[in-house]
Amino acid sequence: MKQMPKRPMAGGTNQGLRPLRYAYWRVGYGTAEGLALDFWIERAGEFHTQPGGYEASQQHHPQSSQFYFHLDGAAVMEVNGQRTAVSPGDVMAMPVGVPFRYYSQGVIRYHWFAIPHFWPLLLGQPDQVHWLTRGFDAELEARYMEIREILILGKPGYALRAVGVFYELLARVRERSSPHGRAASPYPEAVRNALTYLRENVTTPYDAALTATAVGLSQSHLRALFEKWVGESPQQFHTRCRMDEARRLLQQGNLIVSQVALQVGFHDPRYFSRVFKQVTGISPSQYAQDGAAMGPDSGQ
Repeated sequence: MKQMPKRPMAGGTNQGLRPLRYAYWRVGYGTAEGLALDFWIERAGEFHTQPGGYEASQQHHPQSSQFYFHLDGAAVMEVNGQRTAVSPGDVMAMPVGVPFRYYSQGVIRYHWFAIPHFWPLLLGQPDQVHWLTRGFDAELEARYMEIREILILGKPGYALRAVGVFYELLARVRERSSPHGRAASPYPEAVRNALTYLRENVTTPYDAALTATAVGLSQSHLRALFEKWVGESPQQFHTRCRMDEARRLLQQGNLIVSQVALQVGFHDPRYFSRVFKQVTGISPSQYAQDGAAMGPDSGQ
């Protein structure tokens, strides 16, 4: 197997260089694509700061609402003189024009995106910083990463696609924060927990014993519940989740089929290709070609 490529840089200065305050950054830039959209994602990125201290504030993007997902390192959010410690997994939203300081004396890593001249009122009043969730959530991080990669690839329709993922992100925030979210689900709690567990473990082969243990059921009972409520076995559901993730990676266009196979837990690319075709009806190489034919990549 070839060594996995290093993540490419995107954006930066006019010379293609990253700002000196970042050890690593990857940024995608967006527009409304000439569409009559109420809002669009202006830019989105991942940032790893240099040692020696760092600060982001409303002044850097005064006409944009800003959304942060804190990944690592000790940081502080300061609003109106009140300081709050920021922990890995915290998601913060800053409406247009609200003064804030997001800073650290050391090294931090975070995801970020900005929406120009717009604040979604379903998140609350536009006159204060909002803590959307506290504590790490893999699905939320995946939505931040997906928005960024959509902007970087810049394929036709990307502005609409990025907005769609933004609403998926808000739906996940609502799911985590609402005390009534679970009651609205048609599935029994054990099935919900198993669905979540399987979605969060798409990078590893299916393990019936571990899955059953994770939700506190026997393997036979879990399978029976799945066949009743989901219409397929836990393994079939897990395989579809893995292929959904594989399709997402193939659409990005920066990984070859064997690399995608490894990313979703298949060490044999040929077996991965067989499973992919069984689920989607098309080979992964053809799927990647069809995605590339949609339009040239841009923004890198």
